Amino acid sequence: WSSIDPAFALLWLMGAACAIGAASQAKFHRLAALVLTGGAGLVSCVSFVWLSAPDLAATQLLVEVVTTILILLGMRWLPKRIEGLSVESRRQRFRRRRDVVIAIVAGLGVASLAYAAMTHPVADSISRFFLERAYTEGGGHNVVNVILVDFRGFDTLGEISVLAIVALTVFALLRRFRPAIESVDAPAQQRLQAAFEASDNGTASVVADYLRIPGLIVQLMAPVIVLFGLHLFLRGHDLPGGGFAAGITVSVALILLYMARGARWVETHLRVLPVRWIGLGLLLAVGTGLGSLVFGRPFLTSHFRYVELPLLGRFPLASAIGFDLGVFGLVVGAPTQMLLELAPPSLRRPRQPADDAT
Repeated sequence: WSSIDPAFALLWLMGAACAIGAASQAKFHRLAALVLTGGAGLVSCVSFVWLSAPDLAATQLLVEVVTTILILLGMRWLPKRIEGLSVESRRQRFRRRRDVVIAIVAGLGVASLAYAAMTHPVADSISRFFLERAYTEGGGHNVVNVILVDFRGFDTLGEISVLAIVALTVFALLRRFRPAIESVDAPAQQRLQAAFEASDNGTASVVADYLRIPGLIVQLMAPVIVLFGLHLFLRGHDLPGGGFAAGITVSVALILLYMARGARWVETHLRVLPVRWIGLGLLLAVGTGLGSLVFGRPFLTSHFRYVELPLLGRFPLASAIGFDLGVFGLVVGAPTQMLLELAPPSLRRPRQPADDAT
């Protein structure tokens, strides 16, 4: 107990409170539950910083941002809540309490197992192998990124393949999605504002112009965010960053553009084509792995050497950067594709009632 930092323990109590609050509010207060879920994710991010894991902290924070935006967009199409539609019976209350007990027991059991595994002394750990050979065999000082794209590249290939499958599944399921008519209507607050402006006979329109200035700011900042993402990609082999964090950063820039300027504006000025990003990223990652077979090496074996470049001089170059570029492309495409399938209500036509269908 003497090794436990009270501040760190308080941080995790706050995270646990957020998680429990999110579970309790998820049924009737969706937005509050999402905010509390983000709080639990933020606690995880701060924990990574606390434990000197900046790569994981940056990735966690970026993933939290993208996930929160996508869930908010998905909530746009959920059916509206109807107060007093059903009354909870005694049997339902019993099932709810039973589920709470099962969740607490399972959570405490998994937490205890994880704590026992992480505090159990290991005589022959593999971590020293990675620390000693990350630079000599992987060509990078950032051990985390070298592990992901070099020593355990096959694991990363499996993970990005799963991400590609999820994005394409969302694309296939939602490409013909048509929401219910009541979900297509503008929110109540926006309708009230429009009615007020119509009765006031004013010339200004808050509904039409309320995102004009934020939209312009986002439009100007998007290239800066993309440049920062490229910076994360180029420095990832030696400093916190890498293809995954860089791809999430660029996808955030695209998502902000879609939200602030509208889907039609973005599609008019940019050719994003996220499905092609997904396909090219996966092909590039697999192609980098197949390249080692040409030299008689196992699949995904990487090579590292110094090369002489004009103006830059002696420069370290690793073949794993091609694999990391594939990760970058796929991670840019997957969240953006999910956004396109969830977001733009202006591109959705309402679902026709059964009696009106022809």
